[in-house]
Amino acid sequence: MKTYTKLASLLAASSLLLVACGEPEATPEKEVPKTQAAENTTAKTEDVQTEDVQTEASKKEDTTVTSTSSKKIETKSKDTVKPILRDFLQNQFKTAKNGMTEGVPFESGKSVYEDITKKWGKPATTFSNNTNYIEYKKKGKVTYAFAIGRGDRVYDVRTFVAPDSSFKLSDITFSDIIAIGGKPSSTTYNGKDTILNYKVGKNTLKFVGPTKTKKLDHISIFNQRASEPMGGRG
Repeated sequence: MKTYTKLASLLAASSLLLVACGEPEATPEKEVPKTQAAENTTAKTEDVQTEDVQTEASKKEDTTVTSTSSKKIETKSKDTVKPILRDFLQNQFKTAKNGMTEGVPFESGKSVYEDITKKWGKPATTFSNNTNYIEYKKKGKVTYAFAIGRGDRVYDVRTFVAPDSSFKLSDITFSDIIAIGGKPSSTTYNGKDTILNYKVGKNTLKFVGPTKTKKLDHISIFNQRASEPMGGRG
């Protein structure tokens, strides 16, 4: 009995001691100055806004690239093409089968370098920078160009001018070409230019012009067989 009395007394004394001492105070959190807190909030907001702006800019840039490379060419009927342009294009599709273009007496895939120089004389540009091309010019502008391959054979005939002064090649639009020749075998892009490729016989007839204007700059008649392997005159 005495043992229980002593234990009860000890418990009571411990309870009184705890009440007297009280619970330990919690450590106060360090107060952040209002100015610093505002700066942190502003910084976070600016980071989010910057990311949003960059994302929008990237989207616009991607859209621009996509829209440039996927511009559609307006379709039209043969009847809407000017008669003089229609006749020229129809004739071009016929002669390209033989590697020739109107106004040029040389054949892509058959004629050789000597054939050209005998009839037209020395070209204005002769294998500059070890390239395969020679150029003929008039008033400083290129009128005709030829690529010379193995055995000095011509594998590309390019014309930058119309056969007479009644029209210019730039008067011809991509729509005119498709109206006469139908859908191209393929459409490729080289820098700022669009190239409409037509397979005609053993040759490829290429109509080249700026993607932006969709107008013809020059015509190329390319013979794949004569171009391989490429022959240089460096």
